[in-house]
Amino acid sequence: MDAELLIGLERYDEAEEALRGELRRAQAAGDTGAASLALEGLGVVASRRGQEEQALTLMRQAVEAADWPDPTQRHDLYYELARLMSGAGDAGGAVRLLESCLARVREGHPDDRRAQARYAITLSYAHADAGGYAAAATLLGQVMLEGGEEIDLPMRATIYYALARLHNSTGQLELALGYARQALDLRRQTGEEWYEGNCHVQVANLLLTAGQADEAAGHLARARQLYGDRMSTIDEGYLKVDEARLALQQGRAETAAQIARDAIELLSSAAVPGELGQANLVLARAYEEQGEDDRADAAYASAIQLFRRQNGWPFERARAYRLYGKYLRRRGRTEAALDAFEQAADLAPANQAALGPDRSTPGGSSA
Repeated sequence: MDAELLIGLERYDEAEEALRGELRRAQAAGDTGAASLALEGLGVVASRRGQEEQALTLMRQAVEAADWPDPTQRHDLYYELARLMSGAGDAGGAVRLLESCLARVREGHPDDRRAQARYAITLSYAHADAGGYAAAATLLGQVMLEGGEEIDLPMRATIYYALARLHNSTGQLELALGYARQALDLRRQTGEEWYEGNCHVQVANLLLTAGQADEAAGHLARARQLYGDRMSTIDEGYLKVDEARLALQQGRAETAAQIARDAIELLSSAAVPGELGQANLVLARAYEEQGEDDRADAAYASAIQLFRRQNGWPFERARAYRLYGKYLRRRGRTEAALDAFEQAADLAPANQAALGPDRSTPGGSSA
């Protein structure tokens, strides 16, 4: 069976065995292109297992094996390498890598506007992870202005999705929700059910942050329907995090805790530490609602630790500190509460106004 298919089926041991066989054969034949593809596949397997350091090494080897291949042909490779670099704390290096790729595409393929747009969108993510939100927004705006007819409905939807992600990162909830709704409308027109499902999840996530549980519930149900049985473990973990948030906002703390625990198990590889942090944050709120203080405290600590490992999520991290500070204050731990509030303020002072009135106290949770 094809290694890519085995990865899709999450049969990672078999995929790794197949890829190592491909790598040996490629190296024996002196086929650098095939060796690079095998190394990239091994990097994907390592990343799916949460072995980010090993994945980063393998992706670097994949690039070097093919002597920095044409970025128009290997977008996924450069995207993963940049993502891993950013996750390892080298967001600036990720930006430089993708800037180089975009420059090579513009020079070598000046008429390939679609490839240029893909790299500009990917570069916008890297800028956001590095805290360069203005640069990210400028890039996405340029894509829309310069793309012409090459910016078809799917690409336009991708841009709006990226804009929603960007504005959510800076706490600009209304703008984020507007872009997310536009992305969803376009995906409906394209008939791409999988991507439409992703957009429903994004809209639901933002609605829950705004405390609009009833509307969010419909989007989550529709997402699950569109995904069907095609969800990966990580995809289902993402969906369950927001289903747990929904249950919490509906006053079903015990159900929220159970769904959050399921999400934590699904995301346990820590391939996406920020999303695992979200699951722990919901679990902390659910335990708090149930009066299980020791468990709540531990879950808050886990959530904050995981957010610290995720680049590009300053709003979520600041919000976790604020929620933890309010929890500590309600428990009479004033000094620790003040420290948590200071951490939130120090983390992203420009975002404090965007955080707005807190709607996340017990009985009105928007976790």
